[in-house]
Amino acid sequence: MALPEHVEIRPATDRDLETIVALWMAMMREHERFDSRICLADRADNAYRQYAKYYLTQDDAAVFVADHSGEVVAFSLAYPARNLPMFRPAQYGYLSDLTVGERWRRKGIGRALLEATKDWFRRRNVAHVHLQVYTRNAPGLAFWRKAGFVEFVEGMRIQC
Repeated sequence: MALPEHVEIRPATDRDLETIVALWMAMMREHERFDSRICLADRADNAYRQYAKYYLTQDDAAVFVADHSGEVVAFSLAYPARNLPMFRPAQYGYLSDLTVGERWRRKGIGRALLEATKDWFRRRNVAHVHLQVYTRNAPGLAFWRKAGFVEFVEGMRIQC
């Protein structure tokens, strides 16, 4: 699927930070609606701002945006992670976040961000990419499966 006209995937800059935070917050508000166990902390936007700002300054991180004529409509954030020393490979790619603004979904933008991220990892000889997806996020699960991701580890929790 070709990208919509005037949409470009490019590395994020400091100028994109506030839009990245807004997109992340919108994604997480969606997540809160489909799973009551997800509960953002007060000032989650400030915490995510610091998180994203840190990765924007790192040479070994990939933060990409989808830019439509100067408007950022989606982003991805990824970085290499060290595997536990008893496992190979020594590192893997971790895709922390990828979200597309609601009105821009199903236009190939998420796939293009994923491809840019995978290319970035390939250039660094990282062969595997991991991510986490909430089990009640049916659209997210469908997207990741369609993109070729397969279940690998199942996370569980208990309330004490």
